[in-house]
Amino acid sequence: MKTKQFCSSQLSKVSKFGFFIILLMVLSACGTGQQQTDNGESENVSNEQIESDVSDENTLTDEASGETITIRSIGDILIHDTVYYDAATENGYDFSDMFEPVREYIGNADITTANLETLAAASELGISNYPLFNAPEEIIDELKDLGVDIVNNATNHTMDFGAAGAHASIDALQARDMMYVGSYDSWQDYNTPRIIEVNGIKVGFLSYSYGANGNYIPEDESYLLSLIDTELIPLEIELLNSQVDVSVVMFHNGIDSVLPTEDQLSVMQIAREAGANFVLGGHPHVLQPFVYYNESQAGVFSHGNFLSGQYLLEEKLGGIVEYTFRKTASGEVTLDGMRFMPTYNFGLPEQANYLVIPLADGADYGLADAEYLYDMISERMSYFTNNVEIVEHLD
Repeated sequence: MKTKQFCSSQLSKVSKFGFFIILLMVLSACGTGQQQTDNGESENVSNEQIESDVSDENTLTDEASGETITIRSIGDILIHDTVYYDAATENGYDFSDMFEPVREYIGNADITTANLETLAAASELGISNYPLFNAPEEIIDELKDLGVDIVNNATNHTMDFGAAGAHASIDALQARDMMYVGSYDSWQDYNTPRIIEVNGIKVGFLSYSYGANGNYIPEDESYLLSLIDTELIPLEIELLNSQVDVSVVMFHNGIDSVLPTEDQLSVMQIAREAGANFVLGGHPHVLQPFVYYNESQAGVFSHGNFLSGQYLLEEKLGGIVEYTFRKTASGEVTLDGMRFMPTYNFGLPEQANYLVIPLADGADYGLADAEYLYDMISERMSYFTNNVEIVEHLD
């Protein structure tokens, strides 16, 4: 059973600009990289482009000493109306059956993360479907039961119901003792590092979104959504790295393509240069490959959907990302391995009931071409590196 210590450092209540100045004072200057733009116009990054950016030392460490920490991450929890209709009960909503076939693989790690793509404050502001999402709070309860320790809540839907919606969703997370990153309820909350310690290894989390679908973010409450800021991000990563052994940075950007865009590559490179150990990409509702940089830095461009009401085949393919870091007696941290378990999200149009299954078990559930889909995803996720192991089932 995993034992965790949740750490925080309460900093003074300051504006984002003031925090930025403090960071400039305590950290050395660093490059800003390319300014993030709207991701809708970007082109796919070629294999040659990414390979020129990756370390030639394409072999994971075989260091046998020291403690390890294993993190698992699931993709978009995107609660469309057809999903919450299926979860409806006489007394509320129950999503538990939808995850039953994959339950044992999600929380069986030292830390588990999820991308909460929608607000979860239906009891406060009413339940709602695309384009303005608001899911039942029971989805948080289910993520908690699954073993999820922290959710990303910085997405393009964070401001769907304005400041009131963002605050209500954060209130629901806080009431359920679910750690979150990327959208905060105050400057004090924003300035509180998200750190989880397991096995004597401290892991810190940061998260950023490309935008808010044009929804207004109050100037005096810009902490409600951390946007991709290529000048601030390196400073925040370096500050976090001064407090942790491993840093995980989540980016919500990209388009629904099987390869990453130049914008995705650009922000991942910024995070890499600043010292992020693992970059976890989201927002594309399709899976995109892993990348391996060196013995202590890697990432995945998109972990796709995990549970949603979307119809297209690519939108139903997801998975569980796993990455393990080892801390040696000397304090050095290295990447000990990456694995990926493909999943499939049953639901409309093939059936009314929603169910997430291991893709390898697809034939048992009547999924046509399950073996072909598994092979296709295996090839895609290892497109940039052979340092990821594609597995039928995680242990």
